[in-house]
Amino acid sequence: MASNRHPLLSSRWFHLLVLAVGAAYLLSGAFHDNIWFDESYSVAIANYSFPEIWHITSGDVHPPLYYWALHVIHLLGGDITAYRVFTALGSVAMAAIGFTHLRRDFSWRAGLLFTIFALFTPYVSFIAIEVRMYAWASCLVMLTFVYGLRIIRCKPTPDGARRTPRSTWVLFAVCSLAAAYLHYFAVMSVFLVNLEVLVCLLVKRRERAADLRAFVIQAVAQVALYTPWLVSFVSQLGVVSNTYWLNFEFPGTLISLARYPFITMQIDFAWKGDYGIVARIAVWVLIVCASILLIALVYQVVRAVRAHRHRSAQPRTRNPLARFGDWLASPAVLPAFLGIAVYVGLFALSGAASALMHSFMVYFRYVFIGIGPFLFGLVIILRRVDSNALTASACAVLISMALVGQSLILRDDYSNQNRELFQYMQANIGADDLVISSDIGIEGVTAVELPDIPQYYMEWQKGNWDLAYSCYEPTLRIVHSWEEVLNDYHGYFWVLGQSTDAVPPRDVDDLKAKDGISLIDTQLFYRPYERGYYTIALMYKE
Repeated sequence: MASNRHPLLSSRWFHLLVLAVGAAYLLSGAFHDNIWFDESYSVAIANYSFPEIWHITSGDVHPPLYYWALHVIHLLGGDITAYRVFTALGSVAMAAIGFTHLRRDFSWRAGLLFTIFALFTPYVSFIAIEVRMYAWASCLVMLTFVYGLRIIRCKPTPDGARRTPRSTWVLFAVCSLAAAYLHYFAVMSVFLVNLEVLVCLLVKRRERAADLRAFVIQAVAQVALYTPWLVSFVSQLGVVSNTYWLNFEFPGTLISLARYPFITMQIDFAWKGDYGIVARIAVWVLIVCASILLIALVYQVVRAVRAHRHRSAQPRTRNPLARFGDWLASPAVLPAFLGIAVYVGLFALSGAASALMHSFMVYFRYVFIGIGPFLFGLVIILRRVDSNALTASACAVLISMALVGQSLILRDDYSNQNRELFQYMQANIGADDLVISSDIGIEGVTAVELPDIPQYYMEWQKGNWDLAYSCYEPTLRIVHSWEEVLNDYHGYFWVLGQSTDAVPPRDVDDLKAKDGISLIDTQLFYRPYERGYYTIALMYKE
């Protein structure tokens, strides 16, 4: 679409308006203080100094850069809401790449479409407000990819050579290294981007000799600056090995991983009727429309490929594989291929790592880190198909599904039910009461929410978790058996737990089996923020 045919859509002010509306949409879910376990870890560790954060995160958690950023906000007087807003700005920043970079590098249409996709892909609004590093990691991976594309697509100078500006190399290396210090899946993502740049430079090595030297220099610099963390990374591998984080079921797990950006947990529950008949009908209609659009897009892509084949001036006798390679490397196709390859490659690398370590680690939040290049690839495909109706329909369905999902997220996140357990604990637990659990998932949350109520966590996992969970001290104290806290104790005590199906915590049955311990009462609290149940049991030891 030429800009003079679409003066409103192609204007920079319209693009900025879309970005502003999308930012407000994402931030609408940021102004509450509910947290779940992973977020509680971020909040707890932000209270420590920079060296202490480095030390604690070496206990089998993610690299420290995001926690350092939260610590800066903490020093400035920030709280959970400030952390959440800061995180959401990571998703806004990724969407802004469409305006600041892609609009200039590819076209106003590609830039605007990327901004819309980056803002309104349903899973983005879910991940943007989690007090975790995924939003910023995905932003930095996308920036690394964009600078990588600029290196690959660098135009020749008058003498025929291609030399990428030094500033582009510096930005490429800085974004790549920063992403690696946020999350291990970001390490894999930027590794793939670096690999793509290297391969493309090697293919044109005669005219890109200067850039090949620059690539080697920046790669050595990246590895050298990441080496201090590699010591911790290697030690963590031994802990992860042979411990299954997630269950893999064929083909259910693969289907879930393929659809998660568009069919979020809330949309999935609405599809099944958990949010009522209106939400169920709306989601069903949108899923049918999305399926029709997907079929139409595949049809248009196949049609475009066939049209290109017929238009090609290459001899029909030429090797089909060579013709395909030339088509793939063409300026119109290569950027989309490279973007989708980063995302697919992330699945392949993480899947291979899971097999080697006998630990399935491929999860939505992790692979989301590579979503930027994937969305960019979809945008380029839509642009090359050049169907206004298909593009407009895709945007309409995507935004509609995002709004439905966001309405359900806001309904859950701002529900008063999320505070009921903490209100109960404040009203019923005295300062000297004993509170215990073997479930760090709930105790991490209660330790942050109720810092004045001392608790004991019975650590049962293999690995260096004592160090990792030391961030919850002094509220949460770690023991390694029930006897450490119960041997010399007599009287009432509280046991915490959580489940997705309203089942009392297993700890209650384990403790009831011990001599002299009896169950007095159990209270159950549904928590919409996690779509699960928190339980608290009152027990007595003679």
